[in-house]
Amino acid sequence: MFRFLKKKRLEAKGLSCGKTRLSKTGNRFLEHLEESPLMRAAVLAVASLILATFCFFEGSPDTLRRFLLSLIVLALVVTLPLVSKDSPLVKNSRLLLFLIVTLLQLGMGELIQGHCEAGLSQILIPYALAPIALSVLLGPQTAFFACVTGALWWMVLLHKSDFNSLLLLLGGGLAGILTTLRVRRRSRLLRAGLSSGIAVAVLYLFCISFPLIQIGWSLVGLLPWLQIGIAILGAIGVGLFTGVVISGSLPLIERLFGITTDISLMEMADLNHPLLRRLSLEAPGTYHHSLAMANLAEACAEKVGANSSLCRVSAYFHDIGKLAKPDYFTENIAPGENPHDELTPTMSSLVILSHVKEGVDLGLRHRLNGRIIDAIRQHHGTTLVEFFYQRACRQERDAQSGVGLINANPEDIPRVSEESYRYPGPKPRSVETVILGLADAAESASRSLERPTIQRLDDLVHDLLQDRINDGQYDEAPVTLCQLQEIAATLVSSLGSMLHTRIAYGRRKGDAKEIKEED
Repeated sequence: MFRFLKKKRLEAKGLSCGKTRLSKTGNRFLEHLEESPLMRAAVLAVASLILATFCFFEGSPDTLRRFLLSLIVLALVVTLPLVSKDSPLVKNSRLLLFLIVTLLQLGMGELIQGHCEAGLSQILIPYALAPIALSVLLGPQTAFFACVTGALWWMVLLHKSDFNSLLLLLGGGLAGILTTLRVRRRSRLLRAGLSSGIAVAVLYLFCISFPLIQIGWSLVGLLPWLQIGIAILGAIGVGLFTGVVISGSLPLIERLFGITTDISLMEMADLNHPLLRRLSLEAPGTYHHSLAMANLAEACAEKVGANSSLCRVSAYFHDIGKLAKPDYFTENIAPGENPHDELTPTMSSLVILSHVKEGVDLGLRHRLNGRIIDAIRQHHGTTLVEFFYQRACRQERDAQSGVGLINANPEDIPRVSEESYRYPGPKPRSVETVILGLADAAESASRSLERPTIQRLDDLVHDLLQDRINDGQYDEAPVTLCQLQEIAATLVSSLGSMLHTRIAYGRRKGDAKEIKEED
């Protein structure tokens, strides 16, 4: 309210343009909950209550022992983030999602086992629900841990050690994980569910036939093949149904827990997005620069094991802020026309620096994903707009040299502040934003080379890399020197392929004569 009244007063005085620029500010309360020990304790308390429900409502004589064993398994889940700081379970929301999906699968198994026949219940349990869902949402390592955790809880909460069900659980889960190592389309989830169903069917057939095979191959004919066939079809059907359920529930889960999967990223990579269509029409040079940079960033990400889908999509949108003043950026300036010739270095730098804030503003207005907005903010870090800074320094030196001629006071000459020519930041905080920043600088600078040989490209890229390291741009990013060298090498080879020269194809004499006759 106070900001609104202040804005109105400034508009009345002619000191405001009336525009409100959005900025990305994190929710401090939610950030506090992500790391709060009390929140983690509450999540674990609810999980313990659910496990107690599984144990005590069955009226088993060894209920207390089973409950204590299930708490030991829960303790293993808690210790994983302490052992591996890179685990997604470090965040409370991720731990909550992990426990919800794993316990949901466990509860469905208990429910199906209690209301179906013993032979049929083994087939109808969705063994791959937690592994496939968590593999897509939190990564295959976390999904494998969920598969093992679910198997341990399964053994503890069963009345007896059912090793057939344990084999189906592990086999179906691992099959689902192996087919979701890299998911970019929703159809891949159906394939993962189908693979899991086939694995469960094969293992079920093995569990049924193996005892008879040990006695003699002649007894295999005594197997109830009709019942086995129905069970196999049921296993495959449950697997496909699991894939459908996960595919349909992913958008809701992503929204609730703030997770961005590769599927969502590839959906955002549609070049018909309104911002990208505007970019292609209003700033075609920036648009083609973004397309070229997307290929470079994706190749670098695949080389160092970063998120290549995020790099590609972020590259598409990283310069959307240039839509505010597209004609002031070099890739959109027509030959012989340079609007910066009529501006002071300070004004030119303000125009260049503003494209980051304008990009964040446009991203928020069009509801772009938070990770893409972070990439827009961080891909330049706090680097220096070198060209206009050097021009301002030259003008300052020229002014100082002319002070004596006009008998002016040297203190009246304004000093050039380096901070005024730096991007607002923050510095890159992920490997993906490091790749974007270096790919952006390398692609832009390589266009200025007259003869882009591999050696010249190598010198250019490594000079850019060394300048950013010396400037401390990667101090907040989880990137190693080895990864930076691999990124630089990939950029050199990719740029060499993009900018290689072609031989001149001459016309045949007959074609030349025909052209002259037509003239």
